[in-house]
Amino acid sequence: MIERRHTARRRVCLGGHVRVAAFLPEIDCIVRDVSLGGAKIRVPSTATLPDCFDLFIPCRSETRRAWVAWRDGDVFGIGFDVTTAASEPEAVARRLADSEAEVARLRAALMAGNGPEPACVH
Repeated sequence: MIERRHTARRRVCLGGHVRVAAFLPEIDCIVRDVSLGGAKIRVPSTATLPDCFDLFIPCRSETRRAWVAWRDGDVFGIGFDVTTAASEPEAVARRLADSEAEVARLRAALMAGNGPEPACVH
């Protein structure tokens, strides 16, 4: 068998929920063989899975946008979109740096506003 994964997989057995739309019920699933790029999931045989959906894993408090790569009965190989989760360390560090830059800009505008001429803060 040819290995097509770009990142190493980790064998897990986690409960998850497939979220298709806000007005439709979630579909329970079992999440297996997780990698950075995707996972293998098992859904009930009565469930119909669309080509694109959100996968929520409660024990990790993680939601990932996913798409179906392959199907074999009630087992699906899914790929994750390359969006960075808002809770990942790099995203948190980026938001913190942006906030600190904004605070410095506002502080400079306030200090400039304390002079004899009125200043405008944008």
